[in-house]
Amino acid sequence: MSEIVVKVGSTSVLSASEELVDIVETADGVIFSFKGGLSVSYVDPYMPSTCKQVIKNTADRMKGKKVVFEPTNYKQPALVFAD
Repeated sequence: MSEIVVKVGSTSVLSASEELVDIVETADGVIFSFKGGLSVSYVDPYMPSTCKQVIKNTADRMKGKKVVFEPTNYKQPALVFAD
């Protein structure tokens, strides 16, 4: 089973990748939406649009892979692990 990890500082949210429904870019960050109505909102008014796009595109294209999202790391906001 592949998993999704959303990591901000020492806090991590771990879920099966099948539970991630969508990632929405907002004016001041991103929102990770999971099945069952759970949403994790990351707010950063200075987050570059390119960083948001990397997070969104990685989630859309890497289904079934282990992905670690670290929105505070502007240089590498998404890390995909090979099987």
